[in-house]
Amino acid sequence: MPSMTTVMSVAASAAATFMLIQSYTRIYLPDEVSSYFDQKFKNFIARIYSESTLVIEEYDDGLNRNKLFKAAKLYLEPKIPPNVNRIKINLPKKESEVSLSVEKNQAVFDVFNGVRLKWKFELKPAPDQELCNNGNYMFKDRVPCFELRFHKKHKETVLGTYIPHILKKSKELSKKKKTLKLFTLNCNRINHDTRQSAILDHPSTFDTLAMDTDMKKMIMDDLERAWKRGYLLFGPPGTGKSSLIAAMANYLHFDVYDLELSSVEGNKHLRKVLIATENKSILVVGDIDCCTELQDRSAQARTASPDWHSPKRDQITLSGLLNFTDGLWSSCGDERII
Repeated sequence: MPSMTTVMSVAASAAATFMLIQSYTRIYLPDEVSSYFDQKFKNFIARIYSESTLVIEEYDDGLNRNKLFKAAKLYLEPKIPPNVNRIKINLPKKESEVSLSVEKNQAVFDVFNGVRLKWKFELKPAPDQELCNNGNYMFKDRVPCFELRFHKKHKETVLGTYIPHILKKSKELSKKKKTLKLFTLNCNRINHDTRQSAILDHPSTFDTLAMDTDMKKMIMDDLERAWKRGYLLFGPPGTGKSSLIAAMANYLHFDVYDLELSSVEGNKHLRKVLIATENKSILVVGDIDCCTELQDRSAQARTASPDWHSPKRDQITLSGLLNFTDGLWSSCGDERII
């Protein structure tokens, strides 16, 4: 893609040519023809200086993914016209839905509240070839980006209304296409916070769940509350605890994180693990009564003085766990169920 300097240079040359032609038409051509060229020249200049362009790069600073780029990609997928010659098709790992996207230099048009907008996917030269993606260093000479072009008089509408519309619509599309996953948070000394995932394809729903109707309705109404929810499930194996969790996940379309509490080294490590979980998720702490020995902070204060020859080890305390699940640390995320 030519640089902006090149584009402006060509535009300036074209404008100079038009001015030269205009001067000759006024001398040697009738007024009607001269007026025609004058109008064409004015329209050409107006198009050059009346168009605004927003550039949405895949990475906001070379390291972090730009959420708006992902939102635009989701938003444009159903708007790809049938006459587009080249379309990229992709099936991500551990996903069940195929995704479509336009190829380089392909344009997609959209109309919003009477405003005509033109989207174009580009690969622009990277200012820095070293990019970091999920902790791995890569070398790229091109940066994917979307260019959004529109008349400059609609800039306020685009920034104030159209962009929020894209973000909202992309969330709806993402929810429809989302493949539910079950993450296992296996935290060990060698490789902390290893997340292994599998597709969560559990058939349990609230329609098929064997549960009292009133209790079922109470849980469903409670799940739709805006604040975070916490549930304590207890009972012998086979009483439907896992089925209820799967029904919640299918109802809300939330991913599930299975935390092995016995592999967590202490409160600090637990804090790190919980913050790493995504929003719109269900955190399952299984067999909390027998998988680890929770320390009572008040009981620790009454014990004898510690052995100065043994190093002090951070341990999971009951107060720490409760604080994470229902206290100050629970405010670090949105739409989570524990």
